Amino acid sequence: MDEDVNTVASAFVNSAQEAFMFENGEALGKLFVFNERTVEILGSKLSTVEDFDQYVIIVADPIFAQFTATYLRYVRDKASQRPEDSHKILCKTTELFIAVLNSVQGPWLLPVVRSIALTQCVSAQTVHSLTGDAIAFTQSASLLLRLLIDLLSDNCPIESSKKLGALFVAGLLLRISLRTNAAPGAYASKALEVKSLWDTPAFSRRDRTSYSFWLGRYYLVCYYVDLARDQLEYAFNNCPGWHYHNKRVIMRHLFVANMIRGRLPSPRLLEKYDMEPVYSELVYHFRKGNLAGFQQALADNMDLFRSQGNFLILLERTKLLIYRNVLQRLRQIIGKTERSKVISYRDILAAFRVASQDPEMDVFEMESILSSLISQKLVHGFMFHHQKLLNLSLKAPFPPIMNAGKIKRR
Repeated sequence: MDEDVNTVASAFVNSAQEAFMFENGEALGKLFVFNERTVEILGSKLSTVEDFDQYVIIVADPIFAQFTATYLRYVRDKASQRPEDSHKILCKTTELFIAVLNSVQGPWLLPVVRSIALTQCVSAQTVHSLTGDAIAFTQSASLLLRLLIDLLSDNCPIESSKKLGALFVAGLLLRISLRTNAAPGAYASKALEVKSLWDTPAFSRRDRTSYSFWLGRYYLVCYYVDLARDQLEYAFNNCPGWHYHNKRVIMRHLFVANMIRGRLPSPRLLEKYDMEPVYSELVYHFRKGNLAGFQQALADNMDLFRSQGNFLILLERTKLLIYRNVLQRLRQIIGKTERSKVISYRDILAAFRVASQDPEMDVFEMESILSSLISQKLVHGFMFHHQKLLNLSLKAPFPPIMNAGKIKRR
């Protein structure tokens, strides 16, 4: 058994040294892998090795030698360690890799960058889900930030520089910032800076799509709805059709951004991406102006929407829009005549009470809702407090939500 393990460890180190010496990033990417099955198989073959330092003596670069030895220890111990202990060794491995990356020129190490950065995110999520402790996210965010800074510091032309990995790492940094509030805003801010490189043709479609998805989600959480919709639409349109699962995930968030801007999906689209009956029920209540039904549907599926980070934005940003739909339906009932531009407070209050299932709503709360609708240009009209009337504009009293109260581009 000792001889077999010695052979495996020696072969690995020899291959790593040769690939590093000839700057063969693809070969290194195939050696330094982090997926569960490969790590399990390799770890079982290294289980009897106590000290990897004796194997890496042949490696000329001392930093790369430390990285290789630490990676092998991570692989050997992963199956027998708690996830939080394994994550600590992974963080040490990543620190050493960043030092290696800082010492070389060119993009040839990017295959390893992708593998180790993605593993940091997955490992942090695993630890957090098991322990509830956000420290793993903080550690991973710090390392990804350092990795991103190193990639961006390469001053060579982007086609032949480490910057080619910046979109991928920045997307993962945004991903971590969405998982928990442990990641300070500085982390996300650095990831947002990378957007200036987005139009560079050198970046792959995969990296653009991935970055746009996470950037769109970040904007949505920050309530920059129009910016979020633009990014999520790009991600959805550029995600290959055979990536059904990914397109479905993107569609869930795009649904939220579009609903807040007044665009609702067709039943056929919801059926195609298996989003019924939850999302179709929201669409139904939204169109009908049934605020109580909409909020009940949200509450019934709270775990789903909270896991996506969309519960609060749906709860808060749709309320006013649903009241707008109530007012619009009330005008339709009265009829589109000269007289219909004037609606009494009594009728509006009755309609709002039915929609919200709140019989105790008073005229002051109703006036507050109307004032918000008018100030945000969701409704064109005037309020007459003493006469207790709402005077709607004859021309486009209900402008398209897409054009009303639009958030300024940043």
